[in-house]
Amino acid sequence: MLRLSGWLEIWLAGQPEYRMGYQKVIATLNTGGTETGIIVNSQVFLKHNDIPWQMFMDWDYILKEALKSSLTVTNATLIPREPDTLKGVRRIALANEKFRVLANRKTALANFSEARELEIRANSAAAEDALVTLTEYGEIFKRFSAYANDRRITSGKGLTPGTFATTKEDADASIKTGADAVSRYALPNSKPASNVFTISPPKDTDLKRGVAQPANNQPGGGVEVIFVNGLPDNTVSGPIVIPDK
Repeated sequence: MLRLSGWLEIWLAGQPEYRMGYQKVIATLNTGGTETGIIVNSQVFLKHNDIPWQMFMDWDYILKEALKSSLTVTNATLIPREPDTLKGVRRIALANEKFRVLANRKTALANFSEARELEIRANSAAAEDALVTLTEYGEIFKRFSAYANDRRITSGKGLTPGTFATTKEDADASIKTGADAVSRYALPNSKPASNVFTISPPKDTDLKRGVAQPANNQPGGGVEVIFVNGLPDNTVSGPIVIPDK
């Protein structure tokens, strides 16, 4: 459990997440060596398969524990999500685009053959090339975090680019506790994600939608969304705290 250089904390807060609340990295240490692991809340590095008991404690305590080590992380290379872990993005994006066509909010596809061509392209595209859809007016999203001071939330109560969340519908139907969130969104740290932020984006915000695939010994299956370009100020409220278990 290691602290990060100050500049790296700032940089990581603006980089895409691997899953909700975490980034997977190859970390460069002040010794010159490297380690693979995850960075929690843009502040603390954990080596691969190393989740110490302290991670279940208060966040201030975690930071103090990390400071005890003479090792620090001086740089980090982000490890992107594997394409198959975002495979649901393409299907949901396509459905969202079809809805948009039917609602006549965008230029309608000329005929069925064009719709079929779009479907083929969407299903064969790499995950990073998945269709970016637009939010509807009044859509609400939720973000579950193990930490009340979630660094993906900006000082103006917006979101940094590449931040993960879920839909209000998925959260309301499936999440009663922080442990539920860890399971449903296949989070890599088993500390309950009990801090819930409510996200109210402007209409036509760029968004990718997918399904959390099984990972980290968790079943996944929840809807996950990516705010591609982040969000402006005053679009995020909370957190409210739900039971850990």
